[in-house]
Amino acid sequence: MFKWLTNLVDDARIAFSYLGYERECKHNWMAEAERTYSTTHTEQDIKTRMAEPLLHVASTFNAPIRDLESTRENVKCVVTASKEKLATLDRDYKSELDVAYKLQNEVSEELDECRRKLSSAYDELNAAKSSLDSWFSRAEGNWFGNGGKKLPKHAFFGQDLSDRDHYKARRDSAARGVGRYKAERSSVAHSLDAARAAVKSIKEDRQKMFELKKEGFNRRIVTSTINNGINDLCTIGEEIARLENVRDEFVHQSKTSLGVYTLETEIDRLRRAKESHIKAFDNEASVHERKAKHRALWLDERGR
Repeated sequence: MFKWLTNLVDDARIAFSYLGYERECKHNWMAEAERTYSTTHTEQDIKTRMAEPLLHVASTFNAPIRDLESTRENVKCVVTASKEKLATLDRDYKSELDVAYKLQNEVSEELDECRRKLSSAYDELNAAKSSLDSWFSRAEGNWFGNGGKKLPKHAFFGQDLSDRDHYKARRDSAARGVGRYKAERSSVAHSLDAARAAVKSIKEDRQKMFELKKEGFNRRIVTSTINNGINDLCTIGEEIARLENVRDEFVHQSKTSLGVYTLETEIDRLRRAKESHIKAFDNEASVHERKAKHRALWLDERGR
């Protein structure tokens, strides 16, 4: 009567048990793939066969190539340094300084003008504040002011609020002018610093030129060094390429005569076969077969 319930419980217990069974099967499957399709022996065989040729490659080709590459880097440094010397020697420092000084003077004059405008803006601000303070003093007085009475908005004679508003607007406008000219002064001062730095940089480079000439360098000598270096780089590059080609041909001939290419093909075959074997674990037929086998084992262990 309750067979359906027993079957339902058994199915749940079998499904839970299958998780551990699946992990064990996968472990064994992977171990079998490693054993069956191992490339270790073949790879070691290649190393043994190529040991002597690779020693020859290291001493006859790789060592000279490394020496040539080191020499090439040194020559590159010499060429780079010579190009920098040539750039220093070739510049027209008088013209550069004339332009730099002209710009510096122009910016300096602009800064002076900005300072004059700022000073005028401060004078206007102080005058506006003074007028406003004077207006409030009169408004609070008893002789020329209103004696504490409320002032009218407009009046033909005496104080009124329109004068106060005028002084406030004048003060606020002057304050904005001060802020504007202060910002302008800061910007121009920064430009002047940059112009002075440019003059200083040109003078420093000119001093380097003087020192190079004192050391015996001139355009002809430096240009010759650059051209010789470029020719050396071409020669070194050609020799490196020649050695690499001879080396690669020697390795190719060694692999051919020692059967290494055949062994490498076998390694590729084993790796592809191993990959196919591993993927087969998850195909539908394999999964179905494992589940059926596990269920039979589970039931057999319980006498079902």
